[in-house]
Amino acid sequence: MDNWKTETDDRELERLFAEARRYPLLSADQERDIDGSKWQAVASIQTLLLDSTGGRAYVRDLLDRIIAQPPDVGDFDNRDHHFLLRRELVTFLPGGAHASTVSQLAAALAAADHAGASEIATEMALPASLLVGMASVVSRHNSHPAKCRVADALLAWQAAAEGIDQGSRSYQLEPAELASLKLALSRFNQARDTLTLHNLRLVYSIAGKYLGKGAPYRDLIQEGTLGLIRAAEKFEAHKGYRFSTYCYNWISQAVRRYVNDGAALIRYPTHVREQVGKLYRERNAIWSSTGEEPSEEELASAAGIEPEKARQLRQLRNMALSLDQPQYEDDDESLLDSVPGGPFQDIAARAESESLQRCLLQEIDNLEPAEQEVVIARWGLHRGPPLSRAEVADKMRVSREWVRQLERSALEKLSRNATVRDAARDHGSLSPA
Repeated sequence: MDNWKTETDDRELERLFAEARRYPLLSADQERDIDGSKWQAVASIQTLLLDSTGGRAYVRDLLDRIIAQPPDVGDFDNRDHHFLLRRELVTFLPGGAHASTVSQLAAALAAADHAGASEIATEMALPASLLVGMASVVSRHNSHPAKCRVADALLAWQAAAEGIDQGSRSYQLEPAELASLKLALSRFNQARDTLTLHNLRLVYSIAGKYLGKGAPYRDLIQEGTLGLIRAAEKFEAHKGYRFSTYCYNWISQAVRRYVNDGAALIRYPTHVREQVGKLYRERNAIWSSTGEEPSEEELASAAGIEPEKARQLRQLRNMALSLDQPQYEDDDESLLDSVPGGPFQDIAARAESESLQRCLLQEIDNLEPAEQEVVIARWGLHRGPPLSRAEVADKMRVSREWVRQLERSALEKLSRNATVRDAARDHGSLSPA
């Protein structure tokens, strides 16, 4: 069975390689022509959105949501939609570099100043992927399906913000306007896909460098291809460099992030994994040259970090433990068998959890407002899923370090609270997800 699966995988990979070889590398002139067609399509989409009644209606609604109700992680069933929108809208949200121009564009549209709105939109330099997502939403509202992940995220946000069905709003276009929009979307997709297909072999080459790091090769290819598509959307040939040069970092970053975040049993931030990798490379180099295990001081000096930091990083290595492994040698019972509970909590466990939640909510009223917000979000006391520090930082629009400091301050105060200490003894140790 394993041999059959291996042969099947090999045949599938060979098919992918053969498919990639069908698309030769593009010349510089070809890249400029294709990329020029892509940006002409983007310009046409922006013009159609601002010149059509239905398009302007959607743009106005979108701007109002950006100003009044920025996307919040709690509004989305799919967290990927939230992070995708934050990526597209980061410079336009309150506090962003172009936040003021959002209000200016909304005011121009409200005053029916179409020429002024067009100038402001050009000055904003809306991302191509965002414009295509907006156009795809309008296209869907006109009964013409258009596949687009950004459009999926925009529609999910619209439903969460307005509490209505995604298809109940009307941004109607005239038949000629809809035909022009469909043509522009097709030209954009064709140009982007052409740049992508003719550079797939670069994905295979970069993905091959990460073999043996815990991730299947096909998964690496998939993640690298997503990075390549993102590069094709953002590439600007008029700046003078080749697309292969531009997309290399996008592909490498996508593959490296997947290996660091997805392949490990325990997930650490990317920069922490890179520090651990550097530390162990230095350790191997010293061991190879001296034949002896370096001390923490020697290792820290070679890596350029403090000894205490080196000790902490070394402790992170090999902390993963499979619950399927036997508890003892020659024992069929696994560690998972010893974990209490099952897929469903009993009534008593649920009652204890609710009691603990009520206790904590009463006591955190004594914390500062920002500390309260962090604790409630980190432990899921808001009747939602517990959030990571990154998600809390994104929600509060502050840095992760600031969230960490607020969390530490809040925990220090709660640890001195007699009621909380009693609850912790009754229910066990408390730690966020």
